[in-house]
Amino acid sequence: MHTQMKRLYEAAEALAGLKTQAEIARALNQSQQTVNNWEARGISKAGLVKAQSALGCSATWLETGTPPMAIAPPLVAQASDAALPAATDNPFMDDAKGIRIGDEPHTIPIRRVKLKLHAGVTGFETEPDMEDGGVLHLPRAVIEAQNLVPHHLLAIRVSGQSMEPMMFEDDVVVVNTADKNPISREIYALNFDGEALIKQLIKRNSEWFLHSMNPDFGPINVRSGQCSIVGRVVYQPGRILTGRL
Repeated sequence: MHTQMKRLYEAAEALAGLKTQAEIARALNQSQQTVNNWEARGISKAGLVKAQSALGCSATWLETGTPPMAIAPPLVAQASDAALPAATDNPFMDDAKGIRIGDEPHTIPIRRVKLKLHAGVTGFETEPDMEDGGVLHLPRAVIEAQNLVPHHLLAIRVSGQSMEPMMFEDDVVVVNTADKNPISREIYALNFDGEALIKQLIKRNSEWFLHSMNPDFGPINVRSGQCSIVGRVVYQPGRILTGRL
């Protein structure tokens, strides 16, 4: 096995509790064949960047062995897939990522990211949003109250005015990427034709619509474009959002 991959396995287990090739491939949003190729040839430059973003390990350490291993405190261990809500048939598509735990006893830092989406693609990539040090400090009580797994949470910024007055442009919300089950009246981060949207989902007469809080923006039938759910919006600083609308 290539030395870089030995380091990747070491970092994945130490920082995220990931032990198998399949777990690492899933965390990095790569195919197992790609990871298998890395074992023989070394990790690609793009793979090094993905590993740093998803796991919090240093790309330089992976490539050369120059310490330190981690660029930030380690990730929370990933929960068993069996503990996650089951998917159901729906017109939306699917995917997920990683998170760091910090030193403050009553909060857990959640990675602030920008979503990189493509029309018709169910998965997604992220790039760091370094405002406020690249993290949102989520109260530990919120995690516990909703039985959330920090590894699956992302903090993203709201864009546009369609969710005013509930959410304004550049407000930050926390998205649970493990929860893609559409529930009417809940709020979700979505990939709609390659654009990242925050919308309330409404089901009417067996059809799903993207609903805006701002009356100046009309509803959008999800079948009018290519739509996939990135995750449910579970928290806006100061309030839990699930089950409240």
